[in-house]
Amino acid sequence: MIILGIDPGTARMGCGVIRCKKKNSIDFIKAEVLVTPMELEAPSRLRMLYKGLKTIIAEYSPNVMVIERIFFNTNAKTAMAVGQARGIAMLAAAEKKLKVFEYTALEAKFALTGYGRSDKKQMQKAVMETLGLEKEIKSDDANDAVAMSLCYVLKELC
Repeated sequence: MIILGIDPGTARMGCGVIRCKKKNSIDFIKAEVLVTPMELEAPSRLRMLYKGLKTIIAEYSPNVMVIERIFFNTNAKTAMAVGQARGIAMLAAAEKKLKVFEYTALEAKFALTGYGRSDKKQMQKAVMETLGLEKEIKSDDANDAVAMSLCYVLKELC
């Protein structure tokens, strides 16, 4: 099973791809960040994200997409932009009839570290150790996307 994790954002969208062969066999495939230029207007940025996601989906043929469910209580502008990015990801998934799962960052942190308030460094280490990588995934956005895909494996498959 190929799992595509998404850390949504309009400026930076983290994408992480893993393969789960069986219960305790997870392979790291790819982690990247789709970056859109700040000078572009929102529709152009969303189009870039959509095209980037379609390319990743076409290349890796994931079975499921896992998207971070965002909780905002203060910044409505940020919440709207992230919501738009989430919508683009869901559209790309729907076009390929991918099942979409959603988890909060707190759920991913708890699944990987046993503590829902883990910081970025703890999450990088947890992702690295879970996948048996020699070094951490440096980009927070890419690491968060891989963490989303691992959360799915830990919550749904184990």
